[in-house]
Formats: sequence, structure tokens, C-alpha cells
Amino acid sequence: MKKLFILISIVIFFIFIFNLKNIYKILPVDNKIIVKNYILDKYENLSNTSKILIRVLKLEPFKQLQTRYKRLNPNINNLNNDYNVKFLPKTQTDDFNLSTYKINFTQIKNKKNDSGYGFFQPFYIEFFDENLIVINNNGEILYAKVDKFFQKDNADIKFKIINSNLQIEGSGNSKIMGTLIHDENIYISFLKYKNNCQIYNIANANINFESLIFKNFFESESCGENLNAGRMKVFNFNGSMGLIATIGGEKLNQASNKPQDQLSDIGKIIFIDFKSAKKTIFSIGHRNPQGLFVKDDLIIATEHGPKGGDEINKIIFGGNYGWPIASYGMSYDHVKVNKEKKYLKDHYGNDFIEPIYSFVPSIGISEIIKIPNKFSENWYDNYLLASLNGGSLYRLKFDLEHDKIIFMEKIFVNRRIRDLKYIDKYNSVFLALEDWKEIGILQQVEKN
Repeated sequence: MKKLFILISIVIFFIFIFNLKNIYKILPVDNKIIVKNYILDKYENLSNTSKILIRVLKLEPFKQLQTRYKRLNPNINNLNNDYNVKFLPKTQTDDFNLSTYKINFTQIKNKKNDSGYGFFQPFYIEFFDENLIVINNNGEILYAKVDKFFQKDNADIKFKIINSNLQIEGSGNSKIMGTLIHDENIYISFLKYKNNCQIYNIANANINFESLIFKNFFESESCGENLNAGRMKVFNFNGSMGLIATIGGEKLNQASNKPQDQLSDIGKIIFIDFKSAKKTIFSIGHRNPQGLFVKDDLIIATEHGPKGGDEINKIIFGGNYGWPIASYGMSYDHVKVNKEKKYLKDHYGNDFIEPIYSFVPSIGISEIIKIPNKFSENWYDNYLLASLNGGSLYRLKFDLEHDKIIFMEKIFVNRRIRDLKYIDKYNSVFLALEDWKEIGILQQVEKN
């Protein structure tokens, strides 16, 4: 009788385990958030050995995440190792520590918790007046004092809400695309969904930690589907100050000719004058520029290709970067393939500008920043490039003209990295880690 009871208990246990997903689906949204946060907390505190065992037994609670990263064959060394790839805290030259801090999003009553990215929660980071400002895909804006992250009792950082009049519906169709702080103003690029079409907008507000009153700065006349990009930087164009901004996207495997059409903003990098809000198309032929670096006359954009072919591009006024005619990527496998569509595997020979570098296969490329020399004596004139699906940082050095990359070091972080910011006061790099909704802080390990 006792053996029968044990057997029935085991059967019930496995029925419960393998139906957790179905049980989870019928829970109210608020309860789903509680359950997910509880599992996240317990899972993150497990040892690597325990995580490997759970994954081998196919009990992985975040199977979708591991499948996306193709981490299906874990081993005891770093879960999925690769030859001569550095894993923090080690890099080629120095040791760096990565500290992580949870962000308590969805504090606003009746605010939807739908990022349009499934499991992930994209967000962006800015700094103003000793404060870290965090803006997520749904337009929720939080802040915390920067010095709190560097105090001894920093285990539980409390973020406060900044109210705003920014209306984001909270779906994959309407979302925040990028953020920027300039001259005591915060600029946010976002999509509005009108008549089954996405419209690219930029709004700005004077910074106030109680309430942000946004007004519209720019609205595109073009509309599209599955739009992305949206990075912004300040730029002096022909003596006028304004914003350089990226617009890209389109449905997978269904690229239109809009990136080559001078009458459309889609697939473009544009300049918007601060005073007149007049738009100038700066360059064309872009797919999905996710990162942007500007210093004086130098503009570097990092751009998602299709399947494979992520690009690092030096942006030149009037330049054509080839999409959707030329790309080192190919069609996606998981959506309907247009068999007649073939991308040319040469840019220069077809009168397009070649990328400085193309990642084949792709890394899910995102933001790029320049690292000040004080960050490390061994990182002279270096850049840091972030990746999403690649879950890694890439340390780069360009030649003097920024026409080629001299070297590249991959540093595995095991997180999707959406945004990067360097903070001079603390000689640290802040990372937006969207897998678990965390702030990451990268610091050099002090030698004894």
C-alpha cells in the first residue's frame, strides 16, 4: 500500500510539473507577475550545477529563454562554453566585476505589463543630476539615486515612480524606442498605432522628478509594420544643432522598398533641427539601427541584419547602406520565406557603402559607446558594443579613420544587453539587462 501511495504521489507530481505552463496561463495577470518573480528569485539563487540538472531533466522554467539563446547542451563549465571566450570577471587584460540590481517595474496602477517581447522587458537608462532614470518599453519611468548603488547596504535598491502624460498602449505595436537627455530635457522616441499602421514619434519634456509633461517634438508622415530602432543623439549639422535619429524595422522576410525611397522615413537615419523641427534625411538603406554613437563629425550606427549580417556602419551624409538590396544575412527560417528574394552579397560593387564590420552569424547587435581611457590602462581608445541574443559585450578598437576594426574581444555576460552608459564619477559602465529586468554595473576589480 505504501509503495502504491509513493507511486501515485510521483505520478501526481510529474503531472503537476508538466502542466505548470497550462496552470500559469489561466492565472490572472497580477498573480502571473507574483509567480514569475517568485520563480525568478529562487532560480537565480541556485548553483550552476543545479541549473544544469534542471535543464537536463527538461524542467527548465525559462525554456523559451534558453531556446532563444540556443543554450540546449549545457556543461559544467559556464553552462555553454566556447574556446577562448572570456567570461566575467576575466577579460583578455583585466578582471571586471558585474553587479546586478533588480528593477521593480509595473508599479503604476492599471499599467499593462506587455512589452511585445514576450518574456523580456526592454528598457533604457539615462543619468541626470546624480540620478539613474529607467524607462521601459511601456513608458513606465522610474528613478533611483546613483550613489545608492555604491553603498554597502545596496542589496535592495528602491526605485521611485515619475508620473508622466506619455500615453503608450502597452503592446508590441506601440512602444518606447529610445531615450536621450540633453539640456535638461528628456527626449523619448516611440510608436503610435494608427489605422493598423505604426507612426514614429519623438516627444520631449523638461526634467522633473515629480511629473514629466511631454510635448510632441516630431512625428513622421510615414507608417509601417514591425518598426524598431529609435536611437537619438545630439548632432551639429551644417551649423544647426538637432537630433540624429534612427528609424527602421519592417516585417520579417517581407522587406519593402521603403528604405530606398527618399519619400519615406523608414529605413533611414534622419536629422531633426531643434529650433525648426525640420527633418533632413541623412542616410538611407538601413534595416534596423539599434545603436548610435556620435562624436563631433563621427557617426557610428549598429544595425540588425536579417538572419545574420548585423552591421557596424560609419554613417556619411547622403550615404546608401544597401538594405533591402544588399545584406550579408539571409531570410529567417521561422517565418514564411520569399524564395525569390535574394540579398546581394556585395555592397561596394553595387554602389552601396560597405559596413565597417558584419557579424555572420548575427549577435542581436545593440548599443555602442566609447570607453574613456581611465576605465582601464589596457583599454586605450576602446569602444564597448552590446548584444541582445549574443548575451555578450564586445570590446572594439577602430583605426584612426574609423574605417576598420583592429581587434574585437567577446566577453560573455549571459544577459540581453539593451543599453550602455558610462559614469565618470564611479568609473563604471551601467548596463540595461532585460532578461531579468536588472541594472548591471561593470567595474574593474581592484588589485591587492
